[in-house]
Amino acid sequence: IDYDDQLTCFTFSDPADSLKQSIEEFGIIHPVTLVQVANRFRIICGHRRVKISSHLQLMEIPARILDPAPNDETILMLNLSENQLHHHYSDIEKGLILFKLSEVKVPEIRIIEKYMPMLSLEKSKKLLNDHLHTNQLAPCLKTLLHDMNIPLRVFSVFFDWNAQSAEAAERFFSLLRPGVNKWRDLLEWVDEISVRDKISPSNLFELPELQPILNQNDLSPNVRYDRIRQIFHSRRYPILSDLRVRLAKSLDALKLDDKTKVHVQDSFESDEIRIEI
Repeated sequence: IDYDDQLTCFTFSDPADSLKQSIEEFGIIHPVTLVQVANRFRIICGHRRVKISSHLQLMEIPARILDPAPNDETILMLNLSENQLHHHYSDIEKGLILFKLSEVKVPEIRIIEKYMPMLSLEKSKKLLNDHLHTNQLAPCLKTLLHDMNIPLRVFSVFFDWNAQSAEAAERFFSLLRPGVNKWRDLLEWVDEISVRDKISPSNLFELPELQPILNQNDLSPNVRYDRIRQIFHSRRYPILSDLRVRLAKSLDALKLDDKTKVHVQDSFESDEIRIEI
C-alpha cells in the first residue's frame, strides 16, 4: 500500500480512539478499498483504518481491490459517497476536497452542480472559489481552523492578509482559543482597525499589552478573553471607550452608595440617564 499517495485523504484529524480500540480488539471489520497503480496500491477508502493497522503492525488487512482501475474523479467520488453519511467535514476539509477535484481536471460546473451538494454546500461559484482559497493558508493555521471548527465565513478575512499577519493570527488564537463568535468579533475588529489606521494585522496581534495576558497561565479562559477584548474594543472604538472612562470617573467622584444604580446606554446614543435609588 502506498501510504504517500494522499489523493483521497481529506481529514486533518487523528483517528478516533473508538476506531483504534475496535481494530485492536476485533481487527478491520469493514474492508478498505484499494486500486493498483503500477506495483503498489492506492487507498480509495480507509486511510484511517490503514494508518491504525500500520501503527498496530498488522501484517494483513481485508481489502477490496477495484479492477479495472477507475479514473481519479471516480476514485474521489467513491470516497465521498462512502463517507457522506457518517463524516462531518470542516470547511477546511471541504476546501481540500474541492481543490483535489479541481486538480484532477473535473470541470468547474460539475464541481458546483454535483459535488458541492454532496458536501452540504450551496451551488455557488463564489463559494467554490472561497473554499479553494483555503488551500493557500499555512498548514498550522489550517489545522487550527479545522480543530476549532471555525467556519469559512469567519476566517475568510485571512484571504486578504499577508502571510506574516496570518501567522501572527495563528499564534494568537492558538493561545487564546475562543469560541466561534469570539473569533468572529476579534477578526472583524482587527481587520477594521488595520484598514482604518493603515497598520498590519500582525502588529495588532503582537501588541505589547496583549502578551502578558496571553501568557498568564493562571487566568481562566473567560477572564483572558475579556481582557483581550477590552484592549481591541478600546482601539476599535476609541471615542466610545473614552466616554466610558470619563463616566466611570464622574460616578466615582459622586461617591454614591452601593444601593444607588446608574444606567446609561452603552452606545451613548441618548442623553438619558436613569438612576435607581
